[in-house]
Amino acid sequence: MFRRRLFAAFMVAVAVSTTGCATSKLLIDAEVTRTNTHTVLAFEQTVFNKHQVKDGFDRYVGPNFKQHGGMLPDDREAAIRLLSQLLVSEYPASRLEVERTVAQGDLVAVQVFWSQNPAEKRGVARIDIYRLENGRIVEHWEVAQDLSEKPVSD
Repeated sequence: MFRRRLFAAFMVAVAVSTTGCATSKLLIDAEVTRTNTHTVLAFEQTVFNKHQVKDGFDRYVGPNFKQHGGMLPDDREAAIRLLSQLLVSEYPASRLEVERTVAQGDLVAVQVFWSQNPAEKRGVARIDIYRLENGRIVEHWEVAQDLSEKPVSD
């Protein structure tokens, strides 16, 4: 991951040195947005599909992580414990499917469907919004709708 970021930064620097300032800023902004989106998707994959919660937080979440509402506590270590219990103990077969992403600068929004039991087409529809600093997740907001009462239409 570090090598990819270093290479991307090098490529942006080359682009900056060979083009005008307006184009350079657009390229830099586009690269930051793309990198942030990849970071968020890697975090969600590691935590919600591989169920490697601590590894996901260690790799992709900054030390001053702040949770805004939702089911997770604001404290980073408490969030790791709760997610580990939920994903490893209560829903070990659960899967997360990313429907779409929207990103701008340091913000990345992800629309997902989290199925606690993939054999059933029911679960939780969520929008997660992340703010990143220096390539690490530092804030998270969540809006969720429990769809376990009724089947999800295809």
